[in-house]
Amino acid sequence: MRGRIAGLAACVGVLASMAAGEAHAAPPPLDEVAAVRAALQSAAMPISTRTAQSITTTIARIAAGTPRYNYFPRSVHLVESTAQPFLYDTTAADCLPVGFGEQNDSVGIARAIAGPAVDENLPLPVIPPGKVNVFFSGMNTAMSSPLQADLVEVAWLNLTTMQSGRAPLYQERPADYIVTLSNTLETGRGTIVFVVFGSILDNTSRALPPCDYAPVVGVVQA
Repeated sequence: MRGRIAGLAACVGVLASMAAGEAHAAPPPLDEVAAVRAALQSAAMPISTRTAQSITTTIARIAAGTPRYNYFPRSVHLVESTAQPFLYDTTAADCLPVGFGEQNDSVGIARAIAGPAVDENLPLPVIPPGKVNVFFSGMNTAMSSPLQADLVEVAWLNLTTMQSGRAPLYQERPADYIVTLSNTLETGRGTIVFVVFGSILDNTSRALPPCDYAPVVGVVQA
């Protein structure tokens, strides 16, 4: 649990400094927390008024020892390799219709599949060595909205090579009831720190706001 809180605390620190408009250099990180901070700094994440509420809710869930969701999307059809979970489940606060989720919150679950792997539901099923498929599911969201693109992104930093990048997540697998967005990234081999952040607007939201998730951090061996 300490590792999960430390990872999210790094997110909070960077979000706060970004909101204050501070400029940051990007020295090579010396440890995992520093790597998370560097990845977030390079991401230039958009911050909405709901981000702080989502972060607070996520920290409260972790501190209370709330069990993680036992959910794996049906649209992910692995026939080779396994999915590596991120450090914790994230939360988007107060964005669902009444009666959905705890306090109308959506829990977000992120995982990564490092190559070599095969997922038969991907447009290119073979994930070769040096590539990682990151996927993110927003619980109780009901398929992507045709009215607005989902603004979910992933930033990453390879601690072994110091390469980094940023990319959008999109619906590349068959549609499931719950929104699951993903992307296959050319990260190279090594220890990769990922940060997924952004918002989902599902097609049942009507006048409700997008589900704006607290950043979620994963450390993946690729």
